[in-house]
Amino acid sequence: MRRPLIMLALCGLWASAAAAQAPADPGPQPEQRGPRAPARLFISPSGEPFRDGDGLASWFAGADRDSDTLLTRPEFEADAERFFAVLDADGDGVVDGFENQAYERQIAPEITRLGETRPQGAGGGPGRGPGGRPEGDGERPRRPMPGFGRGRPEPGVQRQGAGRYGLLNEPQPVRGADGDLSGRVSRIEWRAAAARRFNLLDLDGDGVLTLDTLPPLPGARPPR
Repeated sequence: MRRPLIMLALCGLWASAAAAQAPADPGPQPEQRGPRAPARLFISPSGEPFRDGDGLASWFAGADRDSDTLLTRPEFEADAERFFAVLDADGDGVVDGFENQAYERQIAPEITRLGETRPQGAGGGPGRGPGGRPEGDGERPRRPMPGFGRGRPEPGVQRQGAGRYGLLNEPQPVRGADGDLSGRVSRIEWRAAAARRFNLLDLDGDGVLTLDTLPPLPGARPPR
């Protein structure tokens, strides 16, 4: 009689030890998702950077004021005018050399590789303006660098500066609007540059742009 009781007690101990060693049921697990694709920098035709998500779509949606998926010439030019106000920090109607340096150093440093940290500027980040003026001689006129195009990219042509991130092969959009090479961009020059850029993108001349008719971005896969 004692042996069956001893065996029964041993079985109970074994069962308790096995239960203690078994992992607890973690319950329902959250859905496993792969790593998010890194956001790709997009620089608008006027030179404004967009760094979060689909930058091209973000720029287009913001410029398309009536949200009808058609970007008209007036809407395109109004968007350029808005960004001019960001660049013209002192509001005198001219983007001078200091303000252009602020653009290169603080708003879109990627075009010259002058910045190594995420800038706080246009395109969704905190603070839309270029901030204070950097030190240095900002009034000296600069001539366009050799090979810097001002138009729609041609196949096989190497892109530089902002051209690596945008629809047009224009390495420095602010300097690209300096029609008289004075080192200063007036509002009149800026508006003329916006009209020229719209014409370069409006290939069929119908006065509107759509996302699916815009030229492909650098590195984009061609449609099948």
